[in-house]
Formats: sequence, C-alpha cells, structure tokens
Amino acid sequence: MKFTYVLAGWEGSAHDGRLLRSAILRQGHKLTIPVGKYYLVDAGFPSVSGFLAPYRRTRHHRRDIEGQRPESSKELFNFRHSSLRNVIERTIGLLKKRFAYLRHQPYYDIDTQAKIVLACSAIHNFLRIDDVEDVCEQDDLDSSDDEVNPTHVDVPEDETPNADISFTNQELWPNKRNAIADLMWADYLPNQNAGIDVA
Repeated sequence: MKFTYVLAGWEGSAHDGRLLRSAILRQGHKLTIPVGKYYLVDAGFPSVSGFLAPYRRTRHHRRDIEGQRPESSKELFNFRHSSLRNVIERTIGLLKKRFAYLRHQPYYDIDTQAKIVLACSAIHNFLRIDDVEDVCEQDDLDSSDDEVNPTHVDVPEDETPNADISFTNQELWPNKRNAIADLMWADYLPNQNAGIDVA
C-alpha cells in the first residue's frame, strides 16, 4: 500500500478528467504508464488508453453487490474493480491516520499544502518499505476482508513503454475493458456452477 504517483495542488472541486490531463501532459514529473500495465480509475475519469474505469449504469460498489452473485460480466468486472480500487481508499486513509495534519482544515497557502502532501506521501512510502515495525502495518493486515481473487488478465504488449496517452481514441480501452470482463465472466461461470464463490 504505497503511492506510485501524487499530483497535489488542485482544488477539490476540479473535474477528474482535468486532473488526469494535467498529470499526463505536465512537464517534468508527469504520470506515465509502464508497459503492459494500466491504472484503475473511478467512473468520473474519461476512457483513455491505460486507464480502466468501471461500467456506468451498472452496479459497482461493493455494498451494492456484497452477498449477491453478479448477474453479468459487467457486474462482475465492476465488483472486482471496486474491490481493487478499495486498496487506494485504504492507502489514503492510512496516510491520513499517520499524519494528523492531513485530517484538518489547512492553514498554509496552497503551494505549501501541496508540498506537505508530497512530503507526507514520500515519508509514508519510506516507512512502508524500510520500517519493519511500522505501527500502521497491523491495521493494514487486519483489513484483509477487502482482498479479492481476480482473474489474471494480461494487457497486450502492443503498448509502448511510457507511451503518450491518447485522449482521441475513445474506443480502444472500452474494447479492452469488454475483453477483460468477458474473460472474467468465462472464468467465473464454471466456478459459480460448481458452488465456488470467486466474486
């Protein structure tokens, strides 16, 4: 539960698509995608290369599906997507637990606030890597109820390392999302019929 990229300094009301565009197109410390990887994002993000969002107008929160069997490939995908994105929420919660400053109304100017968030994130990562007796470690282990057993799906290697992210081709990644959802569903159905819960 570490941070791989932090973009600080935007107001909380900024649209997700605007933040993503800023992170990708900025000079210097910009967001890149490693070969064969992608980022999970919430439904507010645009559907662009390297970013998988849940299906809209389909149940996707764990609380909506918990205890029920998914009725379609889209519901199964959304459930697993939500379960994995929950790790992001837990990591942010762990950061706020570790640094009380982040839980209160800030009293510094916006530039200083952004630097504090970056510093806290770097210290958090350092502690997660190097502190064997991290006080937050036990809380992390106690949160194992959020773990899932997703189907392993490889992203085709046609992506180039740290490729420029296209905001124009709106069909490629929704099609990849459909392919992943179909593979998950094909793997899920035989197990469901055998009485094994793999959601």
